[in-house]
Amino acid sequence: MVETKLNIKDFIVLDIENPNTKADSICSIAFIQVKNNEVVKKENVLINPEDRFDEINMRVNKITPNMVKDSLTFDKFWKDNEEILTNSIIVGHGIKYDLSVITKTLQKYNIILPTLKIICTQKLSQKYLDISHYKLDYVCDYLGIKLEEHHNALFDTMACLDIFNYIKDNYDIDENDVEEYNYIENKNRSTGMKVVYSDDTKSLQVLKSIIETIMEDQKIELEEIYSLNSWLNDNTQLIGNYPFDKINNIVKSVLLDGKVSDEEYIELISIFNEFINPLEENKNDSDIIFENMNFCLTGTFNSGSKEEVENKIVNKGGIISKGVNSKLNYLIVGGSGSEAWKFGNYGGKVQKAMELNEKGKSIQIIGEDDLLKYLN
Repeated sequence: MVETKLNIKDFIVLDIENPNTKADSICSIAFIQVKNNEVVKKENVLINPEDRFDEINMRVNKITPNMVKDSLTFDKFWKDNEEILTNSIIVGHGIKYDLSVITKTLQKYNIILPTLKIICTQKLSQKYLDISHYKLDYVCDYLGIKLEEHHNALFDTMACLDIFNYIKDNYDIDENDVEEYNYIENKNRSTGMKVVYSDDTKSLQVLKSIIETIMEDQKIELEEIYSLNSWLNDNTQLIGNYPFDKINNIVKSVLLDGKVSDEEYIELISIFNEFINPLEENKNDSDIIFENMNFCLTGTFNSGSKEEVENKIVNKGGIISKGVNSKLNYLIVGGSGSEAWKFGNYGGKVQKAMELNEKGKSIQIIGEDDLLKYLN
């Protein structure tokens, strides 16, 4: 397919700061509006999050409860700026994280964030720049861009604008660099019924979002581990839920001496990647064997209904299981189902299979596309 080159002249650059590690409230937001490649509006607003402040966040962004006690709440900020922010392409460094926090903040006020067009400068940097780290400060250092006060929302936004303009001027932005952002799809496609997640599942979704943010550049900083540890300490109700215990144990081990050894670093990378992308991390290049093997299907399939895919497996000699258990050989994940994970909808069957594998079982977790290679 031929990629269409884009000349983007009108857009918004945006950044937020959090008061705590829950990632569902905002204490500062900044945005720059650009029209015809000229800055026409620049806003930097302190927000009363109506929420607690954590020490780790105050240390990073230098915002305290006293500074925002008389500030407007986010629903009032949104009412004043919604039209600007929802009718432009939104540009940001790791922008999906910022928008996930905005979404969860708006939900507290019964406001729904519409589908947005977005461009992530971190992804653009990974695509076009050959450097070892892709966090905002590293990209700025590489490009010689001044980042006056990192984790100040306005300064971060200004730096992000400079990164975006550099990449626009030196490379071709194409249609694949523009994504649609929409948070968790909360409706069952066939019935229109709302899906209700348990508190534990919602908390695991937040944990997944935090780790996805840490792993955006496949690098782990000690400061990020301290922040993650604070969240883990606040969510001990998840003890016994895979993979909370596994993540909690390695984080606590790392922080015993305040250093990340090479062995711990490798283990952290492995555990985090497996949690946020189980299909890739559990990928096995071995052939799929059908005869007398147990298969379980999960998610929505693109190639046909779940029943049609099950029939094809049975015709190859496979046995269909309706649940994940210790006798299962293959868990097959539908293409649409796996896409939903990036919005936080972590599949329970995948989680169960990973937990059994942790206990010594050998369940292969396979995507629909890989299954089709053998069915066809």
